[in-house]
Amino acid sequence: MKKVFTILSVLAIIGLSSCKQDWVCQCMDDSGKVTNNPINGGTFLHAEHDCKHMSGKCSLLTEGRQ
Repeated sequence: MKKVFTILSVLAIIGLSSCKQDWVCQCMDDSGKVTNNPINGGTFLHAEHDCKHMSGKCSLLTEGRQ
């Protein structure tokens, strides 16, 4: 039982540590100009928080996806 718990713990740690990735916050201002603002090495919640506080109408994208 201890081996199963140890293996599951290691897998959980690996899974949680790999959640950080590069994000792009794509914002459009009132004139229609689109800007891409990189957010490097953050979790989804961190990137979403940063993107919400940028000016304009913004949406969060993963790096490399448009």
